Amino acid sequence: MRGLFSHPRFWLFAPFLGLLALTVLAFGLWSYASERIRHDLAALGLTWQSVEPNGFPARLALDVTAPRLVQENLTWSNPNLTATLMPFNLGLEDSHGVVDFLGAHEIKLPSGTFTVSHSGNLMSLLLAHDGLLRGSFDMRQPSLKGILIRQKWRPEIHLEAQELGLHIRRSEKQTRTPDPMDVAVQLKNLRVVQPKSLGKEAFRRLDILASVPKLWLQNKLQAGDVLRLDRVTLERKALTLVARGTLKLDARGYVQGALDLNVVNLTALLDALQEARLISPRDRAKWAFLGGLGAALGGDTQDRLSVPLHFKNGRTHLGPLDLGPAPSWR
Repeated sequence: MRGLFSHPRFWLFAPFLGLLALTVLAFGLWSYASERIRHDLAALGLTWQSVEPNGFPARLALDVTAPRLVQENLTWSNPNLTATLMPFNLGLEDSHGVVDFLGAHEIKLPSGTFTVSHSGNLMSLLLAHDGLLRGSFDMRQPSLKGILIRQKWRPEIHLEAQELGLHIRRSEKQTRTPDPMDVAVQLKNLRVVQPKSLGKEAFRRLDILASVPKLWLQNKLQAGDVLRLDRVTLERKALTLVARGTLKLDARGYVQGALDLNVVNLTALLDALQEARLISPRDRAKWAFLGGLGAALGGDTQDRLSVPLHFKNGRTHLGPLDLGPAPSWR
């Protein structure tokens, strides 16, 4: 052995042998990380037809064919996706992952079955050892089609938009607690194709800033959960709505709570409600009268009006108007 180290050619090849040994070790760790990620994904209920790892040594990328996720109230599938971990750090620190969805999303919920197609869809995740730190979900030209199976007439739903953005984060103090996650949603130029009564004009803008329970990210809704809406902004035609409030999931399966609505252009709001067949011409006349009365007594104007939206006892009330059943959460 001593003769081997003293051989003049040994030191000529020693750097290459060392590099080879490091490469073998790195590949072993890379393969282990790949298997560990697949194991963790399978534990969450994700299945697939095939998984092909690549990207060694700089990153770990998984090309996944026919991924499918099954949970208690959700079934999701996609033809293909590519998940990339950048930089590749074996989970020793916070890991940045990017998922590129290459096909349409097929989603089954208790309320119906839906297909979400797009022209491009990326999801970016920053993960710690105990879960999600930040996440972004961006989609170009989203189009949602589906059928609401809970309704007796099984209405068809078809929505299209220019862009969709969903952003989630938690603060450092929330890292080890079940505190709510901060959520921001941006939707641009939403158009309702079906039902046709809502599709004449696009919703130019829909922005949502909210706080939701962390378990909602795992599709685990339960009675008593609270949704805090810090600000919701909706623009359609000449109508602008700004809402704030708190909603709660009632044990009977309905949403309850109240939102404070600030309305810009009461006439445009009444037009939208009448197009959606939520109010009658008689209700419209009543609201026009109440709007004028509020302007005279409360300091509001017909252009700017404050009105409460209540969800109570399974019904939805906009001021004195009963708009129908409250939204169902299960």
